[in-house]
Amino acid sequence: MRIPEGVINDIRAKSDIVDVISTYLTLSKKGKSYVGICPFHEDHDPSMTVAPDKQIYKCFSCGAGGNIFTFVQNYEQISFVEAVIKMGDLANIDMSNYHVSSAPQISESKQGVYDALDETQKFTEYQLYSKEGKVGLDLMKEREYSQELLKNFGVGLVFKDNQIYNFLKAKSFEDKTLLEADLIRLQEHEVKDVFYDRIMFPIHDAYGKVIAFSARSIDKNSKVKYINSAETDVYIKSNVLYNFHRAKDEARKKSMIIVSEGVTDSIAFTKAGFVNVVSLLGVACSPSQIKLLKQASNNVVLAFDADRAGIDATYQTGQKLRAAHCNVSVWYNDSGLDPDDLLRTKGKTAIEEGIENRSNWFDFLIHYSLSIYGLESFEHKKKVVEFVLNDLKNESNLEKSYYLEKLAKLTGFDQSVLSAELNLKSQKKVQPIKSQSLSLKVSFMDSSLSELNILNMIIESREAAYIYRDCLGFLPSANANKLALIILNHYRTHDVLNVADLISQDIGNETREFLIDLQSSTNLMPYSEKVLKEIISLIEKQLTQFKLRDLRAQNMALLSFEKSQKALSEAIETLRVDKKEGV
Repeated sequence: MRIPEGVINDIRAKSDIVDVISTYLTLSKKGKSYVGICPFHEDHDPSMTVAPDKQIYKCFSCGAGGNIFTFVQNYEQISFVEAVIKMGDLANIDMSNYHVSSAPQISESKQGVYDALDETQKFTEYQLYSKEGKVGLDLMKEREYSQELLKNFGVGLVFKDNQIYNFLKAKSFEDKTLLEADLIRLQEHEVKDVFYDRIMFPIHDAYGKVIAFSARSIDKNSKVKYINSAETDVYIKSNVLYNFHRAKDEARKKSMIIVSEGVTDSIAFTKAGFVNVVSLLGVACSPSQIKLLKQASNNVVLAFDADRAGIDATYQTGQKLRAAHCNVSVWYNDSGLDPDDLLRTKGKTAIEEGIENRSNWFDFLIHYSLSIYGLESFEHKKKVVEFVLNDLKNESNLEKSYYLEKLAKLTGFDQSVLSAELNLKSQKKVQPIKSQSLSLKVSFMDSSLSELNILNMIIESREAAYIYRDCLGFLPSANANKLALIILNHYRTHDVLNVADLISQDIGNETREFLIDLQSSTNLMPYSEKVLKEIISLIEKQLTQFKLRDLRAQNMALLSFEKSQKALSEAIETLRVDKKEGV
């Protein structure tokens, strides 16, 4: 299902580009525009400009540019449709009809696996509230889980005697499907349930489909407390975040997503009122999981266990997230307890305070470096400083100043010396920014200044567009002419032209880049009827000189850049040949 142009334009109109990009990176005001570190290349000095009047962005180093949709699309590495849906949700526009269409198509064999897993979840949930299920329900009550909370997470219970297999066989599922779903396994030529005598926590994909289970033993003396589904065609651990389908909308609203370690951690945070929480399920944070997180929010709070393994995982995960340009903070927890135990022993206030008092990444980094090196000697202090400065070198001057002072007090080193060390580290990485003219595409540079001025004027004014149409109607360079046709076509149904909306249309990547380059130029003239007619007169003389004046009639008759490309190519070739021959 396509999203109508009107809906896309409405979302764009209700979403300010400065506000949107500011949720991903820091912007600073510079004149009428804003500047920031470009996230699309290795950038250390602000080379990206955001123009609120035009609602576009442009990097004059790597050439990246567009509107809010292209920024979110490229930053989060999602499709254009997904970017529009995300922005629509944030703008409080009902996008429910389009969420379904963005879900991937499912093969018949995979659908059978999904159906088997869904039936298993329903069956095990039913059993938890049966007479026999009291043992599991009592275990959950001991952990202070209400029935409302259990039902929200679809928690269930299964016993021995191949209950899952027998139930699903009665539902006419084939053994092959159940094996593919990792619900049964063959042991000595016998079929055995993978899960038995366990509390069942269903794991869902981003669209809410059950894809796996994490199961906790109901026997408190069991040596294997948890078992999890093996990877299948529908469940790849590194692609999944537990609870993401419930957390994503709340995370977008609150502009923050909490990342914890396991299933019960997500349940604990939810119980404490933080619905915007997901869990990694014990795997190292992967690029696919980072992509999911950034679809919900660029502001990530890490809330791992307070033991050594949890602290190490916080550092490793945080570094990956920061490399992906996420804003990372760390849940404050000095209790030594995991979120679930902390909630049961100290109540929801302890969870809330940990979020409210969450640590800046560099506060955590200092604490982490101290836990590794300590401050017992000069060498240890030096290692602490180097450890922190390696990350600090790419931060704002404000953060540099604050944490250099903090490091100086902590280590006893002079702050000016630390600042000099930081400058040396920064200089090693800094790359020169290309000038604006060097960043422009060849297709843009192929157009004359006269053509670019005409395009700039007809974008600005419908009146200018009609003067151009009636007096000229053709531009010599291919990209300029193509864009002019698109603009004229737009004015057939619109009184004004908004560049940010035009960027969203299917005008082709090359034309889109050409348009962004044009709008990012600062040396083009505003609309003046007198100047426009003078430029048109100049181009007419050039066209007459190169025997191309008759193409105006062809071009305007077609008024379709797809149909006019052949004629246009022939015209340009004629122009090149005539120039070579000196005609």
